[in-house]
Amino acid sequence: MTTALPAAQLLRSLAGTLRQLERVVVWALLLVTPRRRHLVISGFPDTEGNAIEMLRACIPRYRGPIYLLVVDIEVARRVLSVAQVGDLSKVVILPRRSLRAIGRFATAEVVMFTHGLYGNPPRTARKTLVNLWHGGGIKGNLMEDVRGRPTIHSDYLVAATSRQGEILARECRLPAGGLLLTGNPRVDQFGTIEKTGLEDLGIDAGRPFVLWMPTFRKNAGHGLTVGWTESQGATAEVDAMAATVVEGLVHAGIQVIVKPHPSDAEHHAVNGAIIVTDRVLLSGGILLYQLIGASSGLLTDYSSVWIDYLTLDRPIAFLVPDADSYADGRGFNPPDALEWLPGPRIETTQDVANFAEDVKAGGSLTAARRGEVAAHIGLATARPVAEGILDELESRRVFSGGLLPSEAKAGV
Repeated sequence: MTTALPAAQLLRSLAGTLRQLERVVVWALLLVTPRRRHLVISGFPDTEGNAIEMLRACIPRYRGPIYLLVVDIEVARRVLSVAQVGDLSKVVILPRRSLRAIGRFATAEVVMFTHGLYGNPPRTARKTLVNLWHGGGIKGNLMEDVRGRPTIHSDYLVAATSRQGEILARECRLPAGGLLLTGNPRVDQFGTIEKTGLEDLGIDAGRPFVLWMPTFRKNAGHGLTVGWTESQGATAEVDAMAATVVEGLVHAGIQVIVKPHPSDAEHHAVNGAIIVTDRVLLSGGILLYQLIGASSGLLTDYSSVWIDYLTLDRPIAFLVPDADSYADGRGFNPPDALEWLPGPRIETTQDVANFAEDVKAGGSLTAARRGEVAAHIGLATARPVAEGILDELESRRVFSGGLLPSEAKAGV
């Protein structure tokens, strides 16, 4: 026990040094390499809907080659097959950790990413970085470190709400006019799933189901990022309360599906609930946001998924028994974020019963509250989102050859 903390600190320090070195080297490449007419897109994980939907929108409109940088090429190919993004003849899939990928990143006229790339180098004058991000929720320090320094740099930032978008823009020192209040492109995946697809997951398509999508309290870490904990001792408390919620919903005739966060070090298995992971969904030919769009209600916490779900205007409840410890750990921005939730905090069995009733009523019992919150946070609701982002970028002339008109505008 006495050597664990120093060892962890050493590992974090080493990882930080490697990221800093990577940032400097790639920034130098951005500065000295020529600008080429090609586009780079990258999301994490490879199933991330924001990146996939931007790729779908770019394929028929961007005039040059498109490079998709991924962690696992085979997984990415499967995702593109399931998503049916269109003609892939001008799309080149590259391992993100390859010299060729770094070269395409450094010379691209436009790069779109969800979590930053290659140490998150600063902006340069001749190339455009577009931060698609992956939510924009209420967690603190999303784009700045504890010292208030930006951790992710970009020329443009996609946001789903004006309130959170302005917060993130300040954190990352976004240039004036760089905030794109369009919503998250992954919501374009909301839609129907074939009955057989749900049944293959063990879901009865004839009965309502609620998705429980917790964020991570303990991050498993990946690449040059070391795992960390954001809410001390919270997992057991959260899982115990989740068991009570699942029991109550199942008793009310509502199925519960648990989708753990891809970075979560915990599994969150609960008796009576069906666990689905990115791998399970992909093997079944289903995209996560297709599943979300088919659900009758959402149970979550500090995850940004509720902001996307708010556009569906369906019941949302929050499982946050560790709110105080989370506030002392990661924290919230804005500080009053939990006072503006679009649904109830589940704390008692009666809360569970009320949530079940609302799910069965199609969300009518909490509709007014959802409307108030949507207005308060400035929720973006226009669709399709990915096309809107391209139109915004085109109006700012970031593509040297201009974009082709969208199929919808061409009357196809």
